[in-house]
Amino acid sequence: MAKHKNNPFNNISRLKKVVVVTGIFVFLIGGILAAVFAIVNFQNYNSPYLFGFVFGAIGLLAGLFFANKVKTAIIINQKMQENYYQLTIYIATGFIGIVMLFGQQANTLLSTKEKCDNYIITDKIFRKGGYRRAELNILVINVEGVPHRVITNTNYWKTVSVGQQINACIYSSVIGFDYLTLTNEN
Repeated sequence: MAKHKNNPFNNISRLKKVVVVTGIFVFLIGGILAAVFAIVNFQNYNSPYLFGFVFGAIGLLAGLFFANKVKTAIIINQKMQENYYQLTIYIATGFIGIVMLFGQQANTLLSTKEKCDNYIITDKIFRKGGYRRAELNILVINVEGVPHRVITNTNYWKTVSVGQQINACIYSSVIGFDYLTLTNEN
């Protein structure tokens, strides 16, 4: 007779397994989509890389903390127990995207419009997209003697020219991530 090991994972219900796997998948994909949406919205911040680093790091730390706290509740088989670092990465990725999106939304809500004015386009830059690289349509505008790069959509970029005045609004944020918006881009 073959001996049966007493496997602690034998008593886990099928429903729990489906809920855990589906939840992790939805959290991972939701976090990725939230990050993409947030990045599109904070690309015209004065310091977009700093914003991404700060809120990405907060999301990473929150994700690692959360993954450590729920470890016993979401391990449903031996493979998950042996490779828990992979689940930790999935959870952290979800948290990074969600925290970046909430950070971007909070920054928008906590920002005040400083002024809207007409500014002169000093340069137009087109960066062709390719493999793993998005196409960028950039306008450089002169704001009180300081050049600012503004990423815009293709249709708007094609309708304006160097030397032309465009209307833009400057927003000041309580948390320090100031940004510019073009008023008639859409």
